[in-house]
Amino acid sequence: MCQGILDGMDEVTNEAHDDSPRPREVPALLKQAWETATGNGDPLEALGATRALSAQLPTWEAQLVKEAIGDGATWETIGASVGVSRQAAWDRFHHEVHDLRRQMRKDMHDVRKKYREEALRIRDSYSDKLGPRKRGGRGRSRHEHEEHEEKE
Repeated sequence: MCQGILDGMDEVTNEAHDDSPRPREVPALLKQAWETATGNGDPLEALGATRALSAQLPTWEAQLVKEAIGDGATWETIGASVGVSRQAAWDRFHHEVHDLRRQMRKDMHDVRKKYREEALRIRDSYSDKLGPRKRGGRGRSRHEHEEHEEKE
């Protein structure tokens, strides 16, 4: 039964994201729990693995939500994919997505800082070659303009 659900999910996922299939790194414990729970071994061992699997699935689900949000999914489409409303999906997963957004802002800040420092370094290297830059840019400074008027 579970495999049938997973197969059905694969079909939906493949249809929705044919343009950018990416392999996911499934945590080793999740893989091991799945293989033990669905394998041909002892049913009591499989039952224990099923409990371990159910304990790990919320973390996996949250990771997939982060990925979906990163790819531009809305809370409405996420809710529809897990059978709940947009609001219920947000209530359930927004903390994980908030962490993702916070990390993205930090990364963007780091990139801006790096390029700002690089731009200042380049400007300074040209300053050394060209001499100090005059402020005002166009024409004469106010002081130079006053001196010029006095001479006339």
